[in-house]
Amino acid sequence: MSTEDPQAPWLRVHPASPFVQGWIAILGLIFIYLQNTRELSFAERFAQERLPMTALIGGGLLLVILLVYFLSWYFTRYRITATHVYVNTGMIFRSQKQARIDKVQSIEIAQPLVARLLGLAELRFDVADGSSSVLRLSYLKKDEAAQLRRQILTLAHGQQPTAAVSVDTVDTPVPDIEDERQLVRVPPGRLIGSFLLRPGAIIGALLTITLLVLTIVGVGGFAAGLFPALLGFGGWFYKELNGGWNFTASVTDTGLRVAYGLTDTKQQSVPVRRVQAIEISRPWLWGSLGWYRMQINVLGTGSGDDGSESTTVVLPVGDVHAVAQIMGILLPNLGVAEQREVLLTALEGSGEQRGFTVSPRAARIFSPWAWRVQGFAVTPTTLITRHGRLGRRATFTPHTKVQGTSWRQGPLDRRRALATVRVHSAGGTVLGELEQIDSAVAAEFFEAQAQRASER
Repeated sequence: MSTEDPQAPWLRVHPASPFVQGWIAILGLIFIYLQNTRELSFAERFAQERLPMTALIGGGLLLVILLVYFLSWYFTRYRITATHVYVNTGMIFRSQKQARIDKVQSIEIAQPLVARLLGLAELRFDVADGSSSVLRLSYLKKDEAAQLRRQILTLAHGQQPTAAVSVDTVDTPVPDIEDERQLVRVPPGRLIGSFLLRPGAIIGALLTITLLVLTIVGVGGFAAGLFPALLGFGGWFYKELNGGWNFTASVTDTGLRVAYGLTDTKQQSVPVRRVQAIEISRPWLWGSLGWYRMQINVLGTGSGDDGSESTTVVLPVGDVHAVAQIMGILLPNLGVAEQREVLLTALEGSGEQRGFTVSPRAARIFSPWAWRVQGFAVTPTTLITRHGRLGRRATFTPHTKVQGTSWRQGPLDRRRALATVRVHSAGGTVLGELEQIDSAVAAEFFEAQAQRASER
């Protein structure tokens, strides 16, 4: 089948799509009207002498907005052939985006709040080149979007669907290229409890109490200064809540699939071969509860046109069992026979157990509480690092994913024969760090890592 397949027609998205993207314009119109008539009562706004003019102006502006919405819908079309996905947009300035189907790694289904209320969904294509601009198909009925996703992934995996790829074939059975088995589900109570026990939430709660007290006693100046900080905390809290609410992690034939969202729901696939590094952390107040958080570096999680980013959090909060299950999918081979024991040592252990090398006694002056914990272990496949006593953090970086290694040694470190080595990988902020280890050990590791890189 060629790229210009005559059996693959141009199709239009759902007619309500422009409203999902531009509903704020209608709210803005209402807000402007209310602002310009705020001196009038509700009854006066719709008094007989004002009603014709209000209806004329409001109706005219509404017609203009609806006309723009109609033209936006009319000129937005998509086409899916055996080799490419095409999306055309624009009325005056036309644009066409395309993605090669054989480069499609996963397709995310997203539902912003308005789309969710209307039963619509958006397809976001994640392609192998890691482009910063994500191809989007907005919006289709949710069932049609899910069916179309399965059909495109079928083509991407080299199989042939039973019919032409379009939403008109929604009733055609298609092989499910990603049969899912749920591994982990985060209960809402645990999620909210984990937020309340994080340092950011505690600081936000203190700011809220301070703002209320200052407002009550009438100290307006201080309250005005705290208000922006409180707004920032509210934005952070909503982002974290929306990113963890109703969170599930499932295993598929290509890796891990996560779903989450309170107002905006998303489903995202994480191919195993693109995971570059894994970090497991535990804030100090989570210690007695045995909770952990997991995030990853993964290639191809670029931001889209609206600035949104794919999540790198694969477990917002969970116990050791949940951590072990997800680790078994994302990094099934740690290069040791007793993998679970090594994982637990990285999360909870101290000293030179299970092959770990820790900071020497000379580092005690810099890390009096954690020097016996911070250290690293090197297996045939993976570099494992750990840090902290109260708040713990462990990172896992496969040798084949290391992009670079850096050396850091300040004057005080040099006097005590200490050094810090950082191991960098692509696709995120997870960083492997051998902190304040013996400089001779650091030099040996540095040389060994360079040798491993040259052999790849």
